[in-house]
Amino acid sequence: MKKNHPNHTDETTLWIAFKKGDVRAFEQLYNRYFEVLANYGYRLSTDKQQLEDAIQDVFVDVWRRRQHLADVESVKFYLFRALRHQVIRNTRNDLLETSEDINDFLDFLVAFSSEQQSIEQEIQVNQTQAVAKAISQLSQRQQEAINLRFYHGMSLDQMTQLMGLSKQSVSNLLFKAYSVLRLTIKGIQPLILLFLQLSRLIN
Repeated sequence: MKKNHPNHTDETTLWIAFKKGDVRAFEQLYNRYFEVLANYGYRLSTDKQQLEDAIQDVFVDVWRRRQHLADVESVKFYLFRALRHQVIRNTRNDLLETSEDINDFLDFLVAFSSEQQSIEQEIQVNQTQAVAKAISQLSQRQQEAINLRFYHGMSLDQMTQLMGLSKQSVSNLLFKAYSVLRLTIKGIQPLILLFLQLSRLIN
């Protein structure tokens, strides 16, 4: 008799089932998060093949260690952090200490992904271009902070863990980035309202 597999939808339920060896749950996690990881990963590596290999390595690693993994509050955050570490390991460079490596592998020029195409239907093209151009002129750390906070909905606590910085340092990055953008972008709706729109549309 063919065994029926539950159709897990909640990420916590998926994670628990996956840890118990449910292949279907693992497949659902893979399908749900591969593109999300890729969109974030392009901020870590501009090498598409290297990035895809890193994502594959992450899923292979979590499957092998599934019985020893702890329960997590956010599967997305866990996988983001795992991918970041995997990219660093695969490139064998210390991206946090070498400015050359940071320039090579932390290229945070924002390109709106397929998930964000709906933004262009809500906001005039000149506004989105102005935001993208302004963000691309921020420092790489500021771009990472903006990307994690507004495009991926990370909390400050999650950002401190992911970026390896103190909570105050992350707050300072966001404040300085906002200050620069507020001065750079002229003639469009208040910047904070635009970010709120982006957050709602993407999440």
